[in-house]
Amino acid sequence: MLVTVRAPASTSNLGPGFDCLGLALSLTSTFTFELNDTLVIDGCPEEFRNEDNLVIQGFREVYMEAGETPPNVHLTIEAEVPVARGLGSSSTCFAAGVAAANAYLGNRFTREQLFQICARFEGHPDNAAPCMLGGLSASFATEDDFHSVPLALDPEWRFATVIPDYEVKTHEARAAMPKEISVKDSVFTTSHAIAMIHALREGDEKLLALACRDRLHEPCRKKLIRDYDALRALALASGCAAFFISGSGSTLIAMTRSQEVAERFTREAVAKFPTFGAHILRAVEGGTQVTIS
Repeated sequence: MLVTVRAPASTSNLGPGFDCLGLALSLTSTFTFELNDTLVIDGCPEEFRNEDNLVIQGFREVYMEAGETPPNVHLTIEAEVPVARGLGSSSTCFAAGVAAANAYLGNRFTREQLFQICARFEGHPDNAAPCMLGGLSASFATEDDFHSVPLALDPEWRFATVIPDYEVKTHEARAAMPKEISVKDSVFTTSHAIAMIHALREGDEKLLALACRDRLHEPCRKKLIRDYDALRALALASGCAAFFISGSGSTLIAMTRSQEVAERFTREAVAKFPTFGAHILRAVEGGTQVTIS
């Protein structure tokens, strides 16, 4: 029995929605599993070809949740989602392992239960929700569970994504943030996040341009991305409506409803930064998908 799992990239925060807004994007990593006598992993650096691999951790977590002994597998990874760039690569890996294990167990767990397992492992749900469930969502944690609220999104949005050739480590991005913020800045960020949700739903570029502003994390984190200012200026000059750091970076995303504008920005970005990657992505529904053959 061959199990193939496709897990989408995700972007979190979307500017003012720190640690709560998340969106699945049309960049996908593929993971193929086949039961095997020993653990074999292909398609990743040698240092990750062992039991500490996040895919294998997710796979074994579900078996342990079911009270079963996890079997060995031959795992083949085709990773389109770049590692450590703020596009949820860790979520794709863990979610893939979780989904594959559930398939081998005869779908013993619901998709909602699989989301809970992923969010619990990561400690926060803002990437786990879009990766496992798809679409745009607002997520939060209570004492016992994680919750994801699906949000409507105009399908015409393009996410012009530029991926620098350097990473920003999550712990560095967290450490860069202030320990406290003023009430004024809290109100600013909350109100802008609410307005942004409306703009995303309605396809309102003018409102998005006003709403996609943050005083909580981006002022600190942009200092870790040395090309932030240059790329932001390029995005806005190209006609993009908004610009934000994807997750903790280093990936940067410009939003527009125009394919022409998105192409102009990514073309000019790569011309100026030829070692950077660039994609024009769309939002995707459905989340992590499993095929059995």
